[in-house]
Formats: sequence, C-alpha cells, structure tokens
Amino acid sequence: MLPMGTIVTVCMLIALIFASDLPVLNLTNKLPLILRRVVAFIVLAAGCWNLFWHALRHLTEFWGLMALVSGALMIVASTYIASVAPPWLQRVRPVVLVALLLCMLKYAHTIYNL
Repeated sequence: MLPMGTIVTVCMLIALIFASDLPVLNLTNKLPLILRRVVAFIVLAAGCWNLFWHALRHLTEFWGLMALVSGALMIVASTYIASVAPPWLQRVRPVVLVALLLCMLKYAHTIYNL
C-alpha cells in the first residue's frame, strides 16, 4: 500500500500539469470535458483529504500546516482544471501554481530523504 504522502505528492504534480497555462503543458483545453472533470475530482478529493482530514487533526505540527496550505491550493487548482474558477481566482493563478509547486517539492524532497 502506498503512503498517503506519496499519493498527495503525485496529485499535486497532476494538478500542476493540468492547471498550467504553459503552451507545452496546457492539457486542460485539449482533453474532453469528462476527462478534465475526472482529473479535477481526483485533485479535489486529495485536496479535501489533506485539508479536512490530515490538517485539522495536526494543526499544531509542521506537516499539519503543510497539509492545510497544500490542500487549499489543490482545491483551488481543481477549479482551474474544471474551468469553473471565477475571474478573481484566475488572476492569482500564477501565485497559486508557484505555491503548489513549492509544496510539492517539499513533499517530494521529504519523501526522497526517508
């Protein structure tokens, strides 16, 4: 069985790839709507697990705070993937994706060093 940290890290990577507006990585507009929604649901589910399950149980610990931040960022990224983000949320897309990238790198670095 895979550890949940690895699953969340992979979901963050998927969120970054699918929510990116870079021409090389912009998969959102090229995929059928149903596939985009499935990917958005997977990212949303991982974000909700991170935020509402892990973070709320460990708010006084470093990884609880990381789960809080990364979970919220994945939830926002899922709105980008599903193309349902309001305009005010679209304006902060680069900040959200850079923050999610930094969270993903911290998770990956920690998992690598275990």
